[in-house]
Amino acid sequence: MWYNRGVTAMMPAGPILLVILLVLICFGLVDGVLERMGVSHRHALLSVGAMLAGAALEIDLAPGLSINVGTGVVPLAAALYLMVTAATWDESARAFGAVLATAGGVYLVGRWFPPGEPTELNLFLMDAQYLYAMTAGLVGFTAGRSHRAGFVAAVLGVMMADLTHYLGYLQDGLRADVVVHLGGGGFWATTMLAGVLALLVAAFVGEPRGVVAKGEQQ
Repeated sequence: MWYNRGVTAMMPAGPILLVILLVLICFGLVDGVLERMGVSHRHALLSVGAMLAGAALEIDLAPGLSINVGTGVVPLAAALYLMVTAATWDESARAFGAVLATAGGVYLVGRWFPPGEPTELNLFLMDAQYLYAMTAGLVGFTAGRSHRAGFVAAVLGVMMADLTHYLGYLQDGLRADVVVHLGGGGFWATTMLAGVLALLVAAFVGEPRGVVAKGEQQ
């Protein structure tokens, strides 16, 4: 997401969530979710480890635009891989449509609640970044209707919304005090939080019967 330079950010949930994910994967507590996504135990561990290792590395893409290796490049690569390797064209198309819906939802929330500042809707001064992640997770699964499509939509939707905001800044004249981090910079990991939330919603709500049936037929 985008931040004003010099703004002091609140304590992110990224590192805590990554450690929790590592523990859950190591003890096999999310094997069912990984199986539905078509991801092996080993690949999941490598992905989370890469996120942790690369979270301190930021790549400048353009003036006022950057992407974090651990919480931007790795989730982006994972989401693209999951979308192109979906079992059916229907799921790939559904994931793409869900990406557009999620990007629109996150973009609108970002217009109402600027990042790096406490929101006005809670009593705990929760940063707006978490609102973006919640929006992406809920819309991603609702539109995607499966673990795989929901995760893809949440991750790519956040990045597409960030890119849209950046293009808007360019059109209005990029301010020197604003930098856009695709997917959240460093341990803020908006993309990762959004993807995990989409999977949590899928785990509690469950996939529609039609989607499950199609997956079992493959």
